[in-house]
Amino acid sequence: MEDFSQYNGPGTPLRKAQMLSVEILDEFDRVCQENGFTYWLDYGSLLGAVRHKGFVPWDDDIDVSMPLDDFERFKKTAGDKLGKGFFLQTKETDPDSKMGDGLFKIRKDNTLFIHDFDDFRVRYHKGASIDVFADVPYPSISKGILNFLRKRISNAWGFFHYRPRLNFKNIVSYFIYPLSFVFFYGIWKMICALKKNEREFTPIYRLTYGYPTLQSEMLPTSKIEFEGKMYSAPKNPHSRLTNIYGDYMTVPSKDKRRIHAKFICVDTSEQYVNL
Repeated sequence: MEDFSQYNGPGTPLRKAQMLSVEILDEFDRVCQENGFTYWLDYGSLLGAVRHKGFVPWDDDIDVSMPLDDFERFKKTAGDKLGKGFFLQTKETDPDSKMGDGLFKIRKDNTLFIHDFDDFRVRYHKGASIDVFADVPYPSISKGILNFLRKRISNAWGFFHYRPRLNFKNIVSYFIYPLSFVFFYGIWKMICALKKNEREFTPIYRLTYGYPTLQSEMLPTSKIEFEGKMYSAPKNPHSRLTNIYGDYMTVPSKDKRRIHAKFICVDTSEQYVNL
């Protein structure tokens, strides 16, 4: 078996970051259990749990999902239930974060994680976090139709949420994308209204790959080991991962492994930044 310690061996910055993410996950899990919220490990974190019993070695964050009703209830009622040092980041609690719908983050104070899309021209919480996605109903449609609509809807939506560079192409897109979003999202809502919604996935405007999973394969949740602890997982992790990644057990080649964060600081309490 390949030695992955070059990525997250003991004492490495990435390993420290991963353990910090587990600390955030533990706090999120506590609030969910005490208040009856349903969630499960998802995406790269579910993949890591199945393939590595923990993090994908080069991953630096944790992904979880919640049914839409629980997702909305958590946003509205659980912010003050988090322990000291944890921050519920939504478009309401931190408007400059441009969070948008379908996602919120639990951040850890006195930390700093910088990604490609972060903007230092705007002040918002950039600490270590876990990503919490809404899981919404989907109809069973062909992958071809889904991908056609997904690309047009997510590209248009993402354009206005990730601060595009100022150039001629983006100036033109500024006028085209609103029309594109309204048209294709309208088609999508019509399909959802006409067909039985028996699958679920992240909202289509956030969808970049994968196919929705049958609801019967998602709930009730099961338990899975992640970094030596047990957390919630989909009822059938294999089905979920196959829908998202296809052959998920094959480890990608080294040139396709990427750490998301560009800068990691697990404790800024002794740092000084002149703002």
